Formats: sequence, C-alpha cells, structure tokens
Amino acid sequence: MPLDQSEAIILRTENFGEQDKLVVFFSREKGLVRGLAKGARKFNNRFGSSLEPFSQVRLFYYEKEKHDFVTISNSDLIDSSFELFSQLKTSWAFAYLAELTEKFSPYREKEELLYRLLQAVRSAAKAGQPVEYITRYFEFWFLKINGILPDFNRCQHCQRPINTSSWLAPERQGVLCPACASDQKLEVTPAARRLIDWMKKNSPLTTPDFALTPQDWKNLGKVFQAIIIFHLEERPRTLDYLDF
Repeated sequence: MPLDQSEAIILRTENFGEQDKLVVFFSREKGLVRGLAKGARKFNNRFGSSLEPFSQVRLFYYEKEKHDFVTISNSDLIDSSFELFSQLKTSWAFAYLAELTEKFSPYREKEELLYRLLQAVRSAAKAGQPVEYITRYFEFWFLKINGILPDFNRCQHCQRPINTSSWLAPERQGVLCPACASDQKLEVTPAARRLIDWMKKNSPLTTPDFALTPQDWKNLGKVFQAIIIFHLEERPRTLDYLDF
C-alpha cells in the first residue's frame, strides 16, 4: 500500500478501541478525511501532541480499498494551537468551527478556500483577535464559500436597497425591508450590515475600525446561525456552549 502525505489541520479526535484514536482532519489536498492513528493512546507514542485540535501538521497515511478510514502512520507538527485551548470560551468556539466544517464538507473533496479560511482564523486567534470576531468572520465566509450567504443589502421581496434595519426572511434566502417584513424576528441591524461589509474586504487579522457592542456580535451570530441551521437541517450541538 503506497504511503500518502498531506498538510492538514486537525479538527477533532476521539478514543477508538484500547490504544488508537479516530482523527478527523481537513487536508489541503484532500479536504475532509477521517483516519485511525494506531497506538496514539499509548504512553510515549510517536504522535506526541501533534493530534491536538487545530494543530497544523503534515500527516503520513495509507489507504485500504473499501475502507472509509485511512490509517495514519505518523504526523509532523508544523504549528501547535495548544495555547488557544487554555480558555474554555475559545475551546468551544473552535469546536463549533470544527463541527460546521465536518458536517457541511463533502468527504475527500479538495476545498482550498475552506482550508485557507481555517488557517486564517487559526492564525488570527493566535495573534490575539477577539473570539467573537473570529467566530463571526468564520461564519460569514463559511456561508459564502458554501454558496448560501444571502444578499443583506437589498430586500428580497421588493428589491429596494436596504438603508435601515432588515429582517431575515423565513426561508433564509435573503432579508426583507420594514415594509415587506411581516415576521420581524431576526433583525439585521445597520451595525451588523456594516460589519458584514467589513468582513468582505478584510482579513481576520485586522480589527474593525468602528465600535461594536457585545449585543451587536450576538445579534449577527443569531442571523448567521439561523441560516446554518436551516441548511444543515439540525442545530450544531456545540452551539449550546456559545454565549456570544
């Protein structure tokens, strides 16, 4: 069996059997892949800390015919994210990003844009950017990459430009202006729309040059998450642990 290798970001691991770990990783070349790291639970195993969540690694693995999992033989740590997970808030935020990536991504299909997004938010977190901004930034670009980001600047019904608050349409395909919105539950405020426009043009390493309240971050999160839940047809379990 030929040995393959790939640069990857570890999304999560779980114990498998008595000595192994199931590793879910996002490969630059192969997209979402699941593999078994043999002996990864043994004391002084060859993987060390390289299988921690959101570590950037080079994985060496081989595949067997008709097997869903690859077998990971070794892993070289490129860059650790260990320090990010010292805070519970950040840990749950990245668990949420990992869950979205795993549930939306087709198996073993290269997605260079998504790999770069994961790398970008990872780098921004390591640079000290607020976790609220990193999470909203990921949600925005995740929706855009997957082709399910609505147009927030024009009413879906009357097609007029939006200049004030608008409300997410029930089918989550766009927003409605005050005149067209009969169900005004999920508001997209001018502050939220300004932040959306900022995220379109800037990297997560830059901070918005205007003030935002904690409620602004939370309100935009509710809008993005409503779209995600609508298309996923289930609520991500990690959302229960986010309070922003």
